[in-house]
This record gives sequence, structure tokens and C-alpha cells, in this order.
Amino acid sequence: MSERAPRPAHGSVLERLEEHPTHGTRYSVEGEIARGGMGAILRVWDGDLRRFLAMKVAVEPGESGSATPASDLDPHMLARFLEEAQVTGQLEHPGIVPVHELGIDGNGQVYFTMRLVRGRTLEEVFDDARAGRNDWTVPRALGVLQKVCEALAYAHSRDVLHRDLKPANVMVGEFGEVYVMDWGLATVRGSDEHSAGRVVVDPRDTAGDADSSGLYTMDGDVIGTPSYMSPEQARGEVASLDARSDVYALGSMLYRLLAGVAPFRIEGESRSPFDVLHDLREGPPAAHDRVAPEA
Repeated sequence: MSERAPRPAHGSVLERLEEHPTHGTRYSVEGEIARGGMGAILRVWDGDLRRFLAMKVAVEPGESGSATPASDLDPHMLARFLEEAQVTGQLEHPGIVPVHELGIDGNGQVYFTMRLVRGRTLEEVFDDARAGRNDWTVPRALGVLQKVCEALAYAHSRDVLHRDLKPANVMVGEFGEVYVMDWGLATVRGSDEHSAGRVVVDPRDTAGDADSSGLYTMDGDVIGTPSYMSPEQARGEVASLDARSDVYALGSMLYRLLAGVAPFRIEGESRSPFDVLHDLREGPPAAHDRVAPEA
């Protein structure tokens, strides 16, 4: 029988963290790695264990700083951040990056640390495999995708849905490691869903790349990436989402490898997330006019 991931209790978690904030200088920030709707990923040095780690900090959208104090965060965003840390921390699988510590520093900024993954995205690997570069072939890339399936099967056995699977959220290490990254949209099936369900496109992304730009709800929640979203997710049917939505995204990733472009994309044409969302709601991709020429 599968073991269910416990539901987070966000208020009590924050209270416990505030009782023992990190006042010391264990972590020193070396630079920013990436930034998204849920926060920023920093490269930090752990002075106690003398190793580099990745640290995710909560940042309000539009903020230019490295973190926002928990007291200044939107409560809904703070709950999402804590849920990501807790859910990811409960997924103990070789294909999921382990979370080391959840904490709040002396400035009131909430964070969690995890292994610093070095490697390339699966999107880069797919491009290399189709072009025959860097010893990558399509069969070898399929092996990586199989490892992604194994990590997702484990998460689903714990009733956890990822909800934002795409090649850019998978990292491939130099020695064959494969990690499913960015569990910021993950949810435990049966838990209370925060998202309002009505989908809009964030103004920052309307002219962006539909392969990587996310869609947002009316209250600002990212709810997925359109080229890899299942139809029910695109329709905002949050309550009906289950493991099959993630499986649909895996199929879309396979499409990306074999066709050279993501579903609902047209070779050489820049399309907004809104355009892709519209086509997704209309029906399946028209393969005859979207499949890239053979490499």
C-alpha cells in the first residue's frame, strides 16, 4: 500500500521556525542562479560542512532583492513556499533533489537549502540528441526520460503531483544523474487547493517563449506551462487533476524529443503562452504543420 505524504500545517511550521532563527553565518551567498514566480535560487557556501548548496528564498513578484521577510510576504505565497519545502523534503528518491534544511534567518527571511545540482537541462540534452552532439543520441535521451518516469511514479505513490513537468525542469548531471526539479506547483492529492482556477496570462509572459513561460491564475498563482499542460489543467479544472496530468506532460516531453518542438509549437515561430493555451483547449496538436524537419 502506498504511503501518503502528510499534509503541511503552514502556521505551526512558521511558528516553530521563528522560535529558532538562524542568526549565525553558516551560509554565505555566492550569487543568484535563477529566479521565478515563487522565489529565487541562490548559490551559497555552507561554512560548517564546507560545501556549496542551493538555497531557495521567498521573493515577492517584482522585487529586485534577494529575499522578502516572511512578515511582508503574501500569506498565500508563504504557504505555497512552505508547502514546496515540506513536500519536496518528504520525497526521498534518487531522482528528486533532497532538501537539507528549512529555516528563517535573523532578518526574518524564510529559506530552504538543497543539493546544488550541476549539469544541463533535459531540453539541452534533447537538442543534442537530435543533432548527434556531445555523444547524445535519441535512445540515450529516452533513457533519461525513463528515469524521469521512475521519479514521478514514486511521487505519485505518495499522492504527490508535480503539475509543471517540462524539459527545463529536469537536470542531467555529468555522471548520469537525473533530477526532477522545481516542485513549486506540487500538491498532495486530496489537500485543499489554493488556486482560484481561472487562468490568465501574466503580462510579463505574453510575448515570451511558450515552452518556458507559465500561466497564472487571477490571484497570481502559476498553474503550469502551456506546451506541457494537460487539457484539464488548461481548463482550470483543479479538483480533477490526478497522476494522469503528469503522465500527459511526460508524453509532451517525448513529443518534444521526437518532433524537435513542443506540442502546439510551430518550427521557427515565436508563440505566446496565450496562443498555445487557446490551441490546447481546441484539441490535439496538428502534427503535420508543427513537426520539425528531421535533423
